[in-house]
Formats: sequence, structure tokens, C-alpha cells
Amino acid sequence: MDLGLRDTAALVTGGSRGIGLAVAAALAAEGARVALLGRDTAALAAAAEVVGPGTVTVRADTTADAEVRAAVDESVAELGRLDALVNCAAPRAEPGRPSGLSGLDDEDFLRQVDTKALGYARVVRAAVPHLLAARGGRVVNISGMNARRTGSITGSVRNIAVVALTKNLADELGRSGITVTCVHPGLTLTERVQQDPAFREAASNNGLGRPVTAEEVAAVVTFLASPRATAANGAVITVDGGTPGPIWT
Repeated sequence: MDLGLRDTAALVTGGSRGIGLAVAAALAAEGARVALLGRDTAALAAAAEVVGPGTVTVRADTTADAEVRAAVDESVAELGRLDALVNCAAPRAEPGRPSGLSGLDDEDFLRQVDTKALGYARVVRAAVPHLLAARGGRVVNISGMNARRTGSITGSVRNIAVVALTKNLADELGRSGITVTCVHPGLTLTERVQQDPAFREAASNNGLGRPVTAEEVAAVVTFLASPRATAANGAVITVDGGTPGPIWT
């Protein structure tokens, strides 16, 4: 299937590593021109080499609105337009942190929500005028399976907030031709954890019996970021290999 992404322009936040980098590479492979947004200029430069020639890099901290607006405008100036936005920028999860109220760190909680939920909203807010100028487009927000389970108050709240943001934006922007969807990856095999046997074992605890790779997540995200996914507005898609047990309606 031709996804219709050739000569479109996409911005990927958190695009210097992990799922964000895999998404950027997948979009580029479909013919999209890609801009990567992140905080580390050296990491962005290395990621651009992976994504391919013509990849744009812009530096911004998504907790700083002025930086976000400037970076989005710079991306569009370099790319000429904006058709898709994929939000991946988020602090790395820290397995093993104390859970429950006793382990709740106020500063970390606020940082996580500010970066992932409000940060996503800041980027969308800056991108909307450009998406409208391109006569609509796609926004895909990367959340996570902690939105559907307990065990980490901060992890659950930061991810369920992304779901709430996604549906609000889908309702608000859909009639303008901008659709908004959300993807829940589970434990995903990225370049950072490729050689970690303990992670591989934990990530294999799904219906497939093996880890899901960042490239597999990226394939789903790329479809949702394409013109073929128009009817998926407001959808929340799990890409975790099938969590055993729960039935989601």
C-alpha cells in the first residue's frame, strides 16, 4: 500500500533516539521529509545521519513554550510545510523507582507531566497553524501502557493525560481536517536495551512471546501519520504485542 507520504513534511519530537528515531526513519523511508526536535544537538546530528540526507534538526526543550514555538517555525521554514506531527519527547521511564505514595516524588511528577502531557500540547499548539496551512494533517501522540495499569502513580498519570489530551484535540481539530491519535507501546526493544537480557525477558511477556521492536511500533505510527488514516481520529492504539489477560472495550 502506498501511504501517500511522498513529499510530505513531518516533525518528530524526541526524534534523536528510541521509538522517535525509528518513527523518523520509517517516515523518511516512505518519502516524507523529516525534522527532528530534541534537546541534545549532538544526539540530533547523529540521528539525522541515521534518518538520511535532508533531515532537519531543531533544538528545543518542550517544557519551554518559546523554544517550542521557535523550533516548530524553524522546522516549517526548512521543510516548506507541515503535514504530520509525532510527539515522542518524554523523560525516560525509570524501572525500579519506589511505587505508591511513599515513592511519589513531587518534583519528578511535575517534570514528567510538564514534559510529556503539557509538552505535547505546546508542540501541537505551535504546529496547528502550519497544519491548517497545509489543509489539515495528522498528529500522533506516543503514550504508553502505564495508562492502563497501576504500579507507578507518575507513570500512569503522565500517560493517561496524553490519552485525555488526544481525545480533546481530536474533537476540537477534526472538523478542520487535523486528526489526532494516540499509540500505547509496551516494553519496546530499542537501541538502548538491545543487549539487556533482563529487559528482553520482561518485554517477551506478551501474547507474541517476544519483544516488540521500535521499528514495529514505528510502522503503526507511520500509518497513523499518513493520509490513509483519516478515519482513525481520536483512536487509541496499543502496540504491545498483546498484554495477556485484560479485555479492553
